[in-house]
Amino acid sequence: MDRGIYIGWLMERDGQVVGGLGLTLLEWGPSKQDSQSWRARVVNAFTVPTARRQGIARRLLQEAMQEAQRRGIGTLGLATSEMARSLYQEAGFVAYTSEMLKR
Repeated sequence: MDRGIYIGWLMERDGQVVGGLGLTLLEWGPSKQDSQSWRARVVNAFTVPTARRQGIARRLLQEAMQEAQRRGIGTLGLATSEMARSLYQEAGFVAYTSEMLKR
């Protein structure tokens, strides 16, 4: 957060946190598909069980997408669970299989 590459939002109800979501900014470099040098990754998304299916995650995601747009970032990525997949699909995210990892 000190470096300005993580932005987070919390949703409160009656003084209690009921949901949250973060956006990590990644210096990516331009590619054939995207001329922007930055991308963003949606991270740390959660809604407490008693507050699910009430639009909290949707509002937090919309805020993160608007912030990315304000910063000129057009490509966002994320990992998801089956439970949240439809939310992200409705927001325009599509599945991809091109990610690789070396540890």
